[in-house]
Amino acid sequence: MKLARSRGRRYCHIVAFDDPASIDVEALFRDGDMFESREAWSAAGFALIERSSDGKIMVARHPAVRGLLFKKYANTVGLSDQRENYASRVEGSRRLRSFVDAHHLSRVVVPRKWLLDLPRRFSRKATAHVLVVEQLDLRSDAQTKEAYRDIEPAVLADLCVVLYHFRGMDSIAKNLPFVADGRIGLVDTEHWDRSSSKPYLHHVGGHMSSARRSLAEKIFEQLEAAGDAWEVTRTFDGEEDTSSSSSSSSS
Repeated sequence: MKLARSRGRRYCHIVAFDDPASIDVEALFRDGDMFESREAWSAAGFALIERSSDGKIMVARHPAVRGLLFKKYANTVGLSDQRENYASRVEGSRRLRSFVDAHHLSRVVVPRKWLLDLPRRFSRKATAHVLVVEQLDLRSDAQTKEAYRDIEPAVLADLCVVLYHFRGMDSIAKNLPFVADGRIGLVDTEHWDRSSSKPYLHHVGGHMSSARRSLAEKIFEQLEAAGDAWEVTRTFDGEEDTSSSSSSSSS
């Protein structure tokens, strides 16, 4: 890929979101110390977008790469642990996307994720990696919580089907945000194979009206009885919930 020069620095031409292999890693990741902290990564020309501590995964974007996000742990986390975590997120994305496609769940969306090798300057003992993630047009946390209150029954059904089959997914609003087009983004793909004894929708359910929580309970009951994702989704497609019953807790 040809590079443009500006004031002595090199930049990649803008890369399409569906072509992460075209990223010029040598040009984009030039400073071997850029992952020492959030401040160091920002100084290398990236825009950090998550307000998390350096102990958590950092998230950034770069003006030369449109439609993609980069996720990376600080250097305090070992490379093998980092790679294992990134690989789990990539595999979770693949599994979730396959499930969503197989069951024609059109009201949820899973971002694509890739593992990108970093230049040798980042490690002489083993290959270092950064996680590349398709960027979705997400609503804000406040907008997401408001949208959950009277979530459309068909959207709720698709979400319940996913959470029923991928039990370990963390159902906080930031991990299940609404996208601008009305779908729900399944952005937390790290714990796709984790087991859990927590109630379904134990977080986002708290943002729903009592009628929507009752509807969710009904959907999960059908899933437990039949386990047929497509039939359950069809049952609630376009249904208007007129139940006046309330539930003191989420499903």
